[in-house]
Amino acid sequence: MKTNLLGRKLKNRYLFPVLTVFSAIGVHAQISSFPWLETFEDDSPTRSAWTQVYETNNMSWTFASSASTGSVGVTAFGGTKFANFPATSSTADRTKLVSPPLNVSALNEPRVGFYIINPQQGANANWVRIYFRTSPTDSWNMMMGFQPPFNSWYFFGNMGFPQNVYQIAIECENAQGYSTLIDNFTITDGVLGTSEVDGSLKSSIKFYPNPASNILSYTGRERISQIDIFDASGRKVKTETVNSEKGDIDISSLNKGTYIVSGKTDKSIESFKIIKN
Repeated sequence: MKTNLLGRKLKNRYLFPVLTVFSAIGVHAQISSFPWLETFEDDSPTRSAWTQVYETNNMSWTFASSASTGSVGVTAFGGTKFANFPATSSTADRTKLVSPPLNVSALNEPRVGFYIINPQQGANANWVRIYFRTSPTDSWNMMMGFQPPFNSWYFFGNMGFPQNVYQIAIECENAQGYSTLIDNFTITDGVLGTSEVDGSLKSSIKFYPNPASNILSYTGRERISQIDIFDASGRKVKTETVNSEKGDIDISSLNKGTYIVSGKTDKSIESFKIIKN
């Protein structure tokens, strides 16, 4: 019950900006009013502007009120529907769910967040990857890839994107897990945490320095349970169980380059790009 109340609060909070985004949905319509919330409900003015890119085979995302497989009894985080990747085949189907065109040039720090369920079937969970592109013809740039085994709604957020981003895509690859579910997809200016949704102080994690050479420090407003580091291909290269609000991680063994560092708290996963010198 509490989860649904939070979903309604978030939905109501962003309803007016969403309604002002599109006077009509069209091929070239852009979302330019923020914060923006996609609920995936039937009455969403922007849901019909989402598209799909079939990378391997032709498994389609659906907008549903129950998962195709697994997640028995699970309802939408807010409202009645969510985006559902069925994962009903025995092949490695891979499909991107692509946002409407965006104009985030007025945002100082555009960030994306969403709620996810990605349950394991046996020992397997599906791959989820986040991409962006800067024009309709630009190639897709992967920001992060992971296999999070979440059996209930979990907030994955605070991933930063460039101010010239044109579209964002959530790609799911069937790895023999149960259906992957996405709800309450948001774009905001700056960090959004689950505690901000219900009106209290937001939870945030900071990683520093950036760039970093040998030691990466972290601090959070609540206990951080785990920190994962992913390379540019989405491969997890380091995991630390920390259970602390602040501390240091030795990254001296990592090669120079760009990484995504992800901090997990009891309420959310917050992800940031860092550079290793």
